[in-house]
Amino acid sequence: MQNELQQLEARGDRLTHYELLGVSADADGGTIRRAYLEKSKRFHPDAWYRKETGRFGPLLSKWFQRLSSAYQILSDEESRAAYDSDHRTELSQTDRAALDRRELSRAEEERRARERRERMLRTKGFARIGAARKLYEEGQEYALNGERTQAIFALKAARELDPNRKEIVTKLVELEREQSRARANSALASGREREERRRFAEAITAYAAAFQNDPGSFAAAMGAARCAMESSDARAATIWASRAVELNPEDAGARMMLSRLFLSAGMKARARTELGALLSKNPDHKEAKALLRTL
Repeated sequence: MQNELQQLEARGDRLTHYELLGVSADADGGTIRRAYLEKSKRFHPDAWYRKETGRFGPLLSKWFQRLSSAYQILSDEESRAAYDSDHRTELSQTDRAALDRRELSRAEEERRARERRERMLRTKGFARIGAARKLYEEGQEYALNGERTQAIFALKAARELDPNRKEIVTKLVELEREQSRARANSALASGREREERRRFAEAITAYAAAFQNDPGSFAAAMGAARCAMESSDARAATIWASRAVELNPEDAGARMMLSRLFLSAGMKARARTELGALLSKNPDHKEAKALLRTL
């Protein structure tokens, strides 16, 4: 185990999520889940409870967290697609070829599934109820393997065949909400990665996509505001900072950012208003008090 941890440390950030889990880039959801369960049992803190791990203790915790993060990304189709797109050049030649195979295979599977759904939708009479049940079970199987989009298509067809079956509607609503959250989280993670690489224009696009899928995302609004400031786009930064303040009026960082943006635009009265709101909640905020004195 010590050797394995040392090898992981040696490769560090050059290790892809697929390599960490020990799966090919064309692995399906079931394979990824089994690989994660097998590895997580070995890395989980409970497996080393009351054992002398010494300097390897923090490494066990670190790589268990990375393992969990890799699984979280690869087990969700939106997050996995974004990861594949962002990290394609970092994948090995073998994994890039596997990725190409998976994309071709998925396109073919989706075509066949679409044709099958269309045939089932033409079912007549009482047979429609049986067809709806089959599509519902198919949707459940897709969802279990992390193929949410295909699950939603199957459930929509099932609902059309049997609109009165509540469990179909309930599962469909649940998956559509999960899809929206997953897309928001995927775009948010993409935005953060691009921001770290100082690709601010791309980061703003990703943060905006996250906000579109989750209009309550304070992190997306703040991320877009920061990147707009780095891009010297004061107007966009002000719009995003204002949204962040609306979402979380208690956040001192958002208030300070908006105050400075108003001040740089010559809008001193609005800057005073934001600083006053901040100080009413946090009267000892030194930066806010110092800025207010300059006004």
